[in-house]
Amino acid sequence: MNLLPKNEWLDGEDLVGRLMSSFWDDRKMSVDIRDLDDHYEVKADLPGFEKSEISVRYNNDLLSIDAEHTSEHEVKDDGRFVRRERSSSAFHRQFVVKSINEEKISATFKNGVLTLKLPKTDYEEKKSKAISID
Repeated sequence: MNLLPKNEWLDGEDLVGRLMSSFWDDRKMSVDIRDLDDHYEVKADLPGFEKSEISVRYNNDLLSIDAEHTSEHEVKDDGRFVRRERSSSAFHRQFVVKSINEEKISATFKNGVLTLKLPKTDYEEKKSKAISID
């Protein structure tokens, strides 16, 4: 019989799982997708990135957003390194977004926020085709 309540935070496996989960959650690109009448609006937070470091693709109903940033900072004293720091970060997110007019997709990047406008096409339900079995 256990007289002490279980402290979930101190459970070893659970602790490691929570720490790893929160680590990866903090490193994800935050994205909001709104379904408006005639288009979808996608907003992705990418602070610290430049427009040239971001790639957006739409292919076969799949929207892909990639961002990669590398920076290097050096402090020298008489030609020898006293300190040298490098950092890099990369994000990749994909979403299935169907019935989009690919020719009219637009994107803007301002103040660290990528905004995409994905205009909808008129959805046509295709007739099913009967397949004969041999």
